[in-house]
Amino acid sequence: MYAILQHGGHQYRVASGDRILVDRIPVEVGSTVTLESVLLIGDGAESDVAKGSPLQASVTATVVAHRRGRKIRVFTYKPKKRHRRTLGYRSQLTELLIDDIGRGQAETKPKAAAPKRAAAPKAAPKAEPIEAEAEAVAAEAEAVAVEAEAVEAELAVAEMAVDEAVAADTEAAPAEKPAAPKRARTPRPKKDPDNGA
Repeated sequence: MYAILQHGGHQYRVASGDRILVDRIPVEVGSTVTLESVLLIGDGAESDVAKGSPLQASVTATVVAHRRGRKIRVFTYKPKKRHRRTLGYRSQLTELLIDDIGRGQAETKPKAAAPKRAAAPKAAPKAEPIEAEAEAVAAEAEAVAVEAEAVEAELAVAEMAVDEAVAADTEAAPAEKPAAPKRARTPRPKKDPDNGA
């Protein structure tokens, strides 16, 4: 029995016992991986082909090792511009050993028990403490309002005193004479070098 599966944008033809290199899978070496995007399953006489969506099949594999692909050199240049650039790239790969090809959905492992949540918060406090707190807040608000009125009254008195002081200064100051406008300057006649003066 063989299968064609899709992983990381590539398609692989696999059978039980094959080893393949696929894009890096973030799992530990020795763990089991289930690949579920199977496009075709065949066993010589018959085959199932996925039409539109992957088949109800899965491939089970064991992670053998994590490897790096061969280095690829990328060289770009622009003629007549003195632009040269060399890059290197090595792909991160995982080597898989195909264990089993099965039809139907893969068996899901039972999930670990979820951690217990914290105890529910206690019931809301009784209404009496809330009413007492509301009365205290109202009393504080009244005290702040009285204090604000006193500050406004002091501010009004200070503004009146400043206005009176400014009015007294303007009356006491003698009237200054306006500055005379500057006279326009008349140009002097130029000396005539032929005159000898």
